[in-house]
Amino acid sequence: MSHYKKLLKCLLLFCLPLMFLFCIWPFAQAATYYVAENGSDSNPGTETRPWLTIQKAANTMVAGDTVYVREGTYSGFEVRTVGTSFDNLVSYLAYPGDTVKLGRIYFWPGANYNKIDGFIIQSYSGGCVDLEGTGGAVNYNIISNNLLIGDPDNWGVSGGIGYGGKGHIFEGNEICWSGPAFHPGGPNPPDGTLIKNNIVHDIMGHGFAGVGGKNEKIIGNIIYNCHGTIPEPGTGIFLATGSPENALIGGNIVYGCESNEIAVEGSGHTIINNTCYTTNPSVSRTCNLSGSNLTVKNNIGYRTGVGKIVVSLPSDAVTDYNDWFNPDEAKCISRSYEPMTLSKYQTYGQGAHSISQDPKFVNLAGHDFHLRPDSPCIGAGENGVDMGAYGAGEGEGETILRGEQIKVLNRPNPFSAGKENTLIEYNLEQPSNVIITIYDLLSQEVWRKSYKAGENGGRKVNSVPWDGRNLSGEVVANGGYICRIWIERENKYVVRKIAVAK
Repeated sequence: MSHYKKLLKCLLLFCLPLMFLFCIWPFAQAATYYVAENGSDSNPGTETRPWLTIQKAANTMVAGDTVYVREGTYSGFEVRTVGTSFDNLVSYLAYPGDTVKLGRIYFWPGANYNKIDGFIIQSYSGGCVDLEGTGGAVNYNIISNNLLIGDPDNWGVSGGIGYGGKGHIFEGNEICWSGPAFHPGGPNPPDGTLIKNNIVHDIMGHGFAGVGGKNEKIIGNIIYNCHGTIPEPGTGIFLATGSPENALIGGNIVYGCESNEIAVEGSGHTIINNTCYTTNPSVSRTCNLSGSNLTVKNNIGYRTGVGKIVVSLPSDAVTDYNDWFNPDEAKCISRSYEPMTLSKYQTYGQGAHSISQDPKFVNLAGHDFHLRPDSPCIGAGENGVDMGAYGAGEGEGETILRGEQIKVLNRPNPFSAGKENTLIEYNLEQPSNVIITIYDLLSQEVWRKSYKAGENGGRKVNSVPWDGRNLSGEVVANGGYICRIWIERENKYVVRKIAVAK
């Protein structure tokens, strides 16, 4: 018996360390790689001996690994890597402070738990990022803090992010000059997608085009200038095909679209704390809300025009604490397709605490939708919160608060390059090192300047002049330009569109 005890003891002494090693093996193997324009794919991918292509990284990395891509322009790549959780991602990151431009990114079926962060991604056909999963599901990926650009001369040929599958997070991106910015497609209907704090503008089609999704959350986005396409004009948030269910649409600012700012069908949606403003006089409804079991609270809808409807609602909607306002038309609410005043609407037992008054935005013409101190919407939402996108509301047990993104302005805009300066103005939470880069619509760098923390450009309140000349001192041509500001302390980018008109 003692012989067996000794043998068991020896086995335990031998096996326990091995078991420990196997338990920590996935974490111990996490590696960091680098890609640079002066690298080689025969290198080991270290910082001093980087790879040349991102595809080499995509073919090499495993769960927990990270690749940093240094300054430069690179081809698109295909993602086949698989992480195991949001805590054990495969991460593709632009090196902090570097401008990294890529082509189209395609996710193969099964490419789950990947993160793409900090790039300029431009595609002239197809989509900038494709996670639709044709041939198999693609789930749980993060696309964040990227600038996605289609073809500025031919909107609609390229889309922004096409996706299907479960649990994706799309956060902090800017998407412009493309077809639909967020567009579900492929054989795997989306479930549990989080689309948060993105800026979407100058789109041919819908800003968000929901198709048959469930439990999607569209929160804190700024969406504007969605233009017409075949077979229908552009809507800011369009959740109206394939019987979508249980969406949360909260804290968004939507304006200037060719069709509705928000349009929904399906069932079980919660629509709270959005600000919608219609500038197109031909649009019949600012918010076209239909379907069943809708909750509609704390929103602001504003438009002008005799006979124009601010909101269309089904008869069974749970709706209150909203401001629906048209200074030219008292009958601005449509209940089951019957136009009526707010007071008539309230006779049906709906909207008892709603108002129909000028919300008094800080600067409506300049699209600053913060509320003035004398706004009737302040404290008028449910539970005493402010109405609109800068207030807070409760939805499905979650507090929704539109992310306070750093706002960048420039004035004058447009400006006359070579004859005057435009002032690029922004405030930071804390002083930080900052890099400002300006690109043309083909993503070619035009101008760049760095600022240290504490000096103008890197202090809390900043006003940086640009005279409209490139790095060679030549006056730039008329047209649109992209101003991208890297804030080192916050590890984030903010973007502003600048127009030049001589």
